[in-house]
Amino acid sequence: MERETNKQEGSGSSVYKMDLSSFQLSEEQKFLFDLKGYLVITGVFTEEETTAMREQVYKLTHEPGTLSAHERTVPGGASEVVLSNPAVKAALNAFIGPDVRLDNQFVVWREQGMGDAQGPHQGGPERNPHFHYHVADAQIYSALTRMVVELNPVGKQDGGTVFLPGSHKSNFRIPASIKTKREDMYEPYFDSYECPAGSLVFFSENTCHAGPVWNNPDHARAAILFAFNHIGCRWHRHHNVAPEVIERLGPEARWYFRDIWPWDNNDKSGQFGGRNVVQVHADGSLTTSP
Repeated sequence: MERETNKQEGSGSSVYKMDLSSFQLSEEQKFLFDLKGYLVITGVFTEEETTAMREQVYKLTHEPGTLSAHERTVPGGASEVVLSNPAVKAALNAFIGPDVRLDNQFVVWREQGMGDAQGPHQGGPERNPHFHYHVADAQIYSALTRMVVELNPVGKQDGGTVFLPGSHKSNFRIPASIKTKREDMYEPYFDSYECPAGSLVFFSENTCHAGPVWNNPDHARAAILFAFNHIGCRWHRHHNVAPEVIERLGPEARWYFRDIWPWDNNDKSGQFGGRNVVQVHADGSLTTSP
């Protein structure tokens, strides 16, 4: 069961428990992610959900004052649906495991001619635990893992994120001749993708990647980018989610904001059933690390 709500005797509160292990990707999807370092899952969100999120991203980047306080950063407002989607849960379970947390988020709205200033980054041998990709006992551990929610269609030559396939587990440093920032699609070494609006793209942060200049004159690139990590790990100093947004999230989305520790050695009774719970109080308030 993904959700178990058990009344705490005499307390007037209950426990919301998330179990990501019940959500599974296909063997093909896991194989492709392990092979390439990224995976595209098309058509995940409905047209209604996608339109609402696209409007939110437009307002966040152009008219933030028109949004209510609880909508002014994702995953508040329309974007809260992302964290309850079964495809998201299955991918996080496959690439990190059941004990995950949200590490960071940001949105992009790129008109034609706009791109990421950073250029290709990451890839190659990496001992840092935040980027060290490995597989043990048939479980992928991608460490810091990115998820892109594409809210407009993306064509292969449009300027979506590009990836150097297999670089997440390369045994050699990437030559500067391949990693140099350019103004094109980084062909022939880098892969791009195509997908309809409402699709997801997952990649290991250690897969060498870049955000090229957006080329499509007909519509902007509109996307939400999340970073996820193991519950015991933190890479970004700030997750960039406003407190008033977190306060308005339901227990399912709030679960991703648990405190950063995997074990409480003072909880001798284990009354909260382990780490992956949110305590729901009688007044509707939530405690993410009871």
